[in-house]
Amino acid sequence: MFIREAVKTDIGRKRRENQDAFGFFHDLHLYVVADGMGGRSAALVSSLTIEAIHRSLLSTQDEDLTPLVDPGGNRSVAGRRLTIAFNHANELIRHRISSDPRMRGVGTTAAAVLFDRTREQVAICHVGDTRVYRVHGDRVDELTEDHTVVRWLVNTGRIRPDEVKTSPHRHVLTRAVGIEDLLSPDLRLEKLSPGDVYVIASDGLHDVVGTGEIRDVVHDSWPDLEVACTRLIDLANQRGGEDNTTVLIIACDDQPRPEPDPVPKADVP
Repeated sequence: MFIREAVKTDIGRKRRENQDAFGFFHDLHLYVVADGMGGRSAALVSSLTIEAIHRSLLSTQDEDLTPLVDPGGNRSVAGRRLTIAFNHANELIRHRISSDPRMRGVGTTAAAVLFDRTREQVAICHVGDTRVYRVHGDRVDELTEDHTVVRWLVNTGRIRPDEVKTSPHRHVLTRAVGIEDLLSPDLRLEKLSPGDVYVIASDGLHDVVGTGEIRDVVHDSWPDLEVACTRLIDLANQRGGEDNTTVLIIACDDQPRPEPDPVPKADVP
């Protein structure tokens, strides 16, 4: 399996600072997007969270951990390590907040994709409303469920799905890194298949760009992932650019992509 990626982040049209952060780490096959919130330190918190997740995963590479078992019976050490990493990140951010009063009230969403190529599995872990999608052929699946008040209201039947876009609770999070001492990240395990394309996106994208549109842009831009990222960012900005937007796309191929032919140089007399 050959994995390739592209990423783009943009401040948008209304914000003064980009509080999103991203990371991809080829040594671990790890991809993360975080969206900071809560004030001037939000950008710092999102960056620190990604660094902490990476460091934790490095530290557990050789540990003999008990595999995590999901509701479908899938076993995964990678999933265990990723859950541990999210909790380590939360502990770090909580410590920073307790030692610096200026950081009170800040936090960050985070979504991570970790490939376990030995088991041909993908572990998806998240808190908040940064999302992970999977595009495969004509199908697109949303692999995460937002940790927001409005999602809880829909799940409990208090509002209809068509009321989400106008709800005043649309951006109120129920879980995020740094908000409480104990973090409960959601973990999902999936089988890795050639042709899978994973899209990690902050809410600056999915607030204004629909799931089907994300699939269509990936298809129309194929195989150029950088073009897909740019088109999705441009689409978000064309629809107002109210928030920072980050898009990280990872493609899984069964064969390596050929390098493009070099552009011939003009003869200079």
